Amino acid sequence: MTQQINGKRETAKYERRERLYEAALALFRAQGYEGTTVDQITRQAGLAKGTFFNYFPTKDAVLRYLGTREIGRLGMMAMSTSNGFGSSLGKLKRLLGALASSLEKDRDLVSLIFRSGISVPDLLAGDAGGFSVQPMASLLIRQAQRTGEINAQLEPDMLAAALDALYLQQLVRWCESPKSYSLEERLTGMVDLLLLGITTQ
Repeated sequence: MTQQINGKRETAKYERRERLYEAALALFRAQGYEGTTVDQITRQAGLAKGTFFNYFPTKDAVLRYLGTREIGRLGMMAMSTSNGFGSSLGKLKRLLGALASSLEKDRDLVSLIFRSGISVPDLLAGDAGGFSVQPMASLLIRQAQRTGEINAQLEPDMLAAALDALYLQQLVRWCESPKSYSLEERLTGMVDLLLLGITTQ
């Protein structure tokens, strides 16, 4: 009985977080980040104002959650053994490609995040990692080293940090570019160049 009650509570918490998140994004798109207040977000979500701070300490946290949410969702797909992603190296490349493809669908919002005045360290901060792909990349690189796909003498955390920096650099350039191009194709090409020097074959 206790487990059932706890399960319902967790479900309710998740649903409230998602309502606040969706309401915030809708308002950010409609009237800009700076023009949106916490009060407006909670009213749009149909929740009490104090509820917002139970889930997001600041408005910035909503933007970080966007990255966390997508990386978490795609990371679970990449780690699944039944999704056809293949080798660990293949999973890593597909994870980054799928993330780029997902962000491409909402370029205006992603650009808004980088124009909002939030620093890059802040976007990468937080318990869940914000927009950082480093934790997931580090795990997949270690797996690739165990299977002989990547040179085992290389430091996996440093490689993951390099991939993370490359991904973020390309994301920022894509947002700032006056020309429209495929973030997925550009990022995949850059990752291929980086991985070419560390693979064992």
